[in-house]
Amino acid sequence: MAEEAAIAKPVATRMTADERHWLLRRLHSLSGIVPIGGFLFFHLFENAYVLHGGEAWWRETEFTRSLPFQVAIEALLLWIPITFHAVYGLIITAQAQPNVGHYAYARNTNYTLQRITGILAFLFIGFHFINTRGWYYLTGVESTYQKMHMTMMNPVYLSAYLIGTLACVYHLTNGIFTFTITWGIAAGPRAQTLVNRACLAAFVVLAIVSVSILVAFRAPA
Repeated sequence: MAEEAAIAKPVATRMTADERHWLLRRLHSLSGIVPIGGFLFFHLFENAYVLHGGEAWWRETEFTRSLPFQVAIEALLLWIPITFHAVYGLIITAQAQPNVGHYAYARNTNYTLQRITGILAFLFIGFHFINTRGWYYLTGVESTYQKMHMTMMNPVYLSAYLIGTLACVYHLTNGIFTFTITWGIAAGPRAQTLVNRACLAAFVVLAIVSVSILVAFRAPA
């Protein structure tokens, strides 16, 4: 009977703190790529139509403005994932102990920049939301080309958009590199070097595209 009781003893299923942290870190990494990173790529592609003029930008972005249940879709695909990613990212930042001052290796520098750009990106996204989507939620009026043009003609706003956009782009491209390590995709030193170079190239390309878009919004309608 004693043996049967021992066999029947329930197995603990509660997650330990380390297991919970392991899961949250991977969900944090994944949310930065899907859907947040995917949306950033789409957002840049969509806004790149401004390079052909204000009318082309307004016409080609009609799809996203005419989506049914727009607010619900944005909440599920953007604001909830962004909130989780930002909050847990701030927790990681608070617990981090960067040693870049003592060991100036490239990855230590990149890690520190990832934390800094994460904070900048979080602040910028909030600012951008208030300036565009927040205005729409309150008034039902979309941000027209003229509104964006006036925003970019303000040197303070333009500086904020330049810094914030580049922070988002760096945070994403460097985050792709850390994602491949976290999920075991880039397992060896050679694979990690190749992925790191590809992500650096992606940052340069997206940075040029981002700055070109912001400058294009300064052109008269």
